[in-house]
Amino acid sequence: MSYCKVLEYKSVKIVYTDIENTNGNEAIPAFDAVQKLVAEFPDKSVLSCVNATNARFNKELLSKIKETVKKNNPKVKVTVVCGLSKLSTLILNSIIAATGRKMKLFDSVEDGKEWLYQYELKSNEQSASA
Repeated sequence: MSYCKVLEYKSVKIVYTDIENTNGNEAIPAFDAVQKLVAEFPDKSVLSCVNATNARFNKELLSKIKETVKKNNPKVKVTVVCGLSKLSTLILNSIIAATGRKMKLFDSVEDGKEWLYQYELKSNEQSASA
């Protein structure tokens, strides 16, 4: 079952979207939910993590992902996507190119969350010294 929620990782808030082990249509409700959730945040404040381990993509889901990325772009600082197969990585790279979203790919969710944490620390240090 797909879902999204806000979680804390080392005191950093992350919008976590889980589509692990879903087929295309099963994952669509999570992206509808994440659009509503992210809309509540200030611009360029959201750290986003998507767990796509063993997820299967279809045309409808890819369309929903593109819609979500475009709609959430003003709110999202950076996104990590975890667990993609080689083919899914190629598909995601085309979405990144089309939307201009800053995204990074990781094999594991833990690696992705740690990278987001480090990214936020660096962002806060740069803001403090500016």
